[in-house]
Amino acid sequence: MTPTRPLATVLLLAALPLIALFALAAGRYAIDPGTVLRILSAPLLGQGDWSPMQESVVQGVRLPRVLLAALVGAGLAGAGAALQALFRNPLAEPQLLGVSSGAAFGGVLALLIVGDGWPLVASALLWGMLSLFAVYWLAGARHGQAAHGGGTVLLVLAGIVVNAVFASGVSLIKLMADPQNQLPAIIFWLMGSLAAADYPRLLLALPCIGLGLLLLYGLRFHLMALAVGEADARSLGVPVARVRVLALLAVGVITASSVAVCGVVGWVGLVVPHLVRMSCGGDHRRFLLHTVLAGAGYLILVDTLARTLTQMEIPLGALTALLGAPVFALLIRRLGGAANG
Repeated sequence: MTPTRPLATVLLLAALPLIALFALAAGRYAIDPGTVLRILSAPLLGQGDWSPMQESVVQGVRLPRVLLAALVGAGLAGAGAALQALFRNPLAEPQLLGVSSGAAFGGVLALLIVGDGWPLVASALLWGMLSLFAVYWLAGARHGQAAHGGGTVLLVLAGIVVNAVFASGVSLIKLMADPQNQLPAIIFWLMGSLAAADYPRLLLALPCIGLGLLLLYGLRFHLMALAVGEADARSLGVPVARVRVLALLAVGVITASSVAVCGVVGWVGLVVPHLVRMSCGGDHRRFLLHTVLAGAGYLILVDTLARTLTQMEIPLGALTALLGAPVFALLIRRLGGAANG
């Protein structure tokens, strides 16, 4: 039974802090949830009965990681929901435009030349945005072709081309990398991880992903109209070309920022919107909000599993694919059965 929209909002809002509390408490160095709450309340209540080690683990290690996981999960899920409406394609996801490949190229290029750290983040963000501009240039946005008939097809084709070019560049960089030192770091980063999460990375990603989500939320009614069809949207007064440009810009910034701070993490923008649509409905008045909340909780849970299931941390991108592919297969099977029934 699908809950009513207000109830679904309340349930998601209530579940997210509980999931975050579980993530802050879980790990090889487990901490009681009550102690976690007291540590988080220390600025208001003062020092309590916890050890300096517990405070360091919660505030210095796990809290920025949980917050960054929530931010990236919310951004990727919201971007996926927007693209599915924009392209009227349930298989659309943030990697469709080639931005992930561009950001990945920038990241591995930095790892090859200067190593890890802020150059990696800056290079990934820069190349991700350059790949978005390349997609729009190839699709003919300068002359307006991508804003009119066949625009979505041109954008998808341009995204495929840009994705192929940057994926080839990543392969060449891996070939040139030192197999003893650089190549393992490149491969691990490409598989996605929040192990390097800290407050500076969080502060870098917050305005980029946050502004992107706010822009998508402001466009939610226009996206709902575009999901029906461009002709119908124009008849309702929707400025299709402008909405498409703004939505793709928001998705590009979100995707590039996510890759910059944690590597390539796939399947979130594909699976989460479908799960939300099936459980909470697809009305864009609340659908985007539900998807953002669900995406935040989903990536927090997956990242918690990634760092607790085994002695060695599982790459986040590998785990999202491992969990997302079977879920998506079940969704396809269910939709196929409903269509045949």
